[in-house]
Amino acid sequence: MGPGGAQHLVLNSGNFVSGKPSLRAVSKVGNFVDGMSVWLIDAHPLMRAGLKAQLDGKGFAIVAEGGSLSEVFAKSASGLPHLVVVDMDLGLAVLADVKASQPDARIVVLAEHAELSHLVDAFGAGADGYLLKSISTDALVESLRLVALGEKVFPGIVTNYLSMLGASNGGADRTRAGEVPLSQRELDIIRHLADGHSNKTIANELSITEATVKVHLKTVLRKIGVVNRTQVAIWAVQHGVVKPQGGNGRMAIRPR
Repeated sequence: MGPGGAQHLVLNSGNFVSGKPSLRAVSKVGNFVDGMSVWLIDAHPLMRAGLKAQLDGKGFAIVAEGGSLSEVFAKSASGLPHLVVVDMDLGLAVLADVKASQPDARIVVLAEHAELSHLVDAFGAGADGYLLKSISTDALVESLRLVALGEKVFPGIVTNYLSMLGASNGGADRTRAGEVPLSQRELDIIRHLADGHSNKTIANELSITEATVKVHLKTVLRKIGVVNRTQVAIWAVQHGVVKPQGGNGRMAIRPR
């Protein structure tokens, strides 16, 4: 994890901001509480040692580490973790087990490659962040802090891929998006969501109630066949409803 690590996208409270988090995200990092307890789950002792060295003195407390969830449990005398870092190579079953056993913890997976299907599967299994192992130390620390504060992070190359996919299809994705029976109000909500707006902000912008926003969002999830706001944003980029402003930018979406 050297100084030239890959760019990552942050699902936070701002808009696409090239190369760095939005000002509001920086403000959140400023409120980060030192001593955030962390579990490291990776089958390779050398990788775990490297991660511990990278995070040393950065506000994280590695309270347990091991090659499996059971091994980490056996070493976790210090209590439950705030953050769990898991090697994607261990598989989705391990990720799901971590989520089931630690439902309140934030979970980040480390992966060799930014494969869209793996990213979607990881978020579906409970991940809050998907980072490449080529990430730089500074970006790793920043990303873990953001995830710990409630944001979601994934590689910037994903939106590059989605943009290229739309271009290579010659607008076919837009055609398919047009076949989904979305109302103008639902499209407005999707665009606001992809701009990082909370339900309250969307309600204020559209002069409707938060309850109405939630009803529309539930309908959108059903119509486009996804299960959460992250997948709505990815779908919106892939189908041309919104466009990323620069391949190295940071995507912004609030959980609620």
